[in-house]
Amino acid sequence: MKPILRLTFLFIAIASFSACTKVVVDVQPAITGSWVLTDAAHKDAYGWYAVNTGIENGVFHFYNNGRARYTENGVTLEGTWTIRTITDGYYDEFGVYFTNSHQDLSIHVSSYYGDDAIDMYFDNVKIYGNSFVATNYANNYIGRYRFSRY
Repeated sequence: MKPILRLTFLFIAIASFSACTKVVVDVQPAITGSWVLTDAAHKDAYGWYAVNTGIENGVFHFYNNGRARYTENGVTLEGTWTIRTITDGYYDEFGVYFTNSHQDLSIHVSSYYGDDAIDMYFDNVKIYGNSFVATNYANNYIGRYRFSRY
């Protein structure tokens, strides 16, 4: 009887280990899709104030392969976008400073000849279902940019 128990245990163990596979899931960031800038603000020592960036009337299209497109009134700019997970200092959307792991966002789109371009780098990006908020710190103020799905 003991040899049968040992063989049964051995077969169960072999079947269990042979059924194990390593699965790598490539999750596309939730930022893929079409977006419009719905709100832009800067914060300095006196508080938050609205700013006009000049890109509020266009649509950003972010594709799974890292390509980006910006369209506005018949003008199309094309380029790339990237999101990275980094550990560094940053300001969140409320103007609070942190030093931990978070995501940054880079967007570069330009015309074919490069005479018209949009280059944006955000120290931090927080993605929600149908919106995302990106922030950066430059020239003694915090910039906060809210995008909504188009």
